[in-house]
Amino acid sequence: MALPHWTPQNLLPPGRHHADLADVYERLVYDAPHQNEREILFSALNSYLGVAQRVITSGRAWLGGAFVTRTAHPPRGLDVVLLPDEWGALKRLDDTGRTALYGLLTLRGIIVGQPAMYLDQIQPVGGMLDGFLCRPGDEDVWESVWAEGGRGIPEMVW
Repeated sequence: MALPHWTPQNLLPPGRHHADLADVYERLVYDAPHQNEREILFSALNSYLGVAQRVITSGRAWLGGAFVTRTAHPPRGLDVVLLPDEWGALKRLDDTGRTALYGLLTLRGIIVGQPAMYLDQIQPVGGMLDGFLCRPGDEDVWESVWAEGGRGIPEMVW
């Protein structure tokens, strides 16, 4: 199902909108200004979701940030919140799986040892996106924040 057309406010209409990568490309890259910048972010999203789907075998991803708006300014990044269907499967991940999962998440206020340094933020895909993990029961909180101002939320299911 294609993503709906832009509202006069240059947003997707309110609500969650099921989409696949082709739908996301059509509306958020092809039908939006700054296609070159959006192409790069779309490639980052495609790679990111490929890894996410190997680690989280069944779930959803919500897209947010400037990438899902049609503004005069080029988007600098995009936000993705991952909503696993089975939280217990994440708890059973082996070391390799946990490492891959942590690589999908934006980390803030990190202290790294040897040599000791403080980093404000670590972001996946070279800093092109912010990745978050929604815990069970927190869906309404995420949706209220991401739908603020009447924004629609593209939702990808696998």
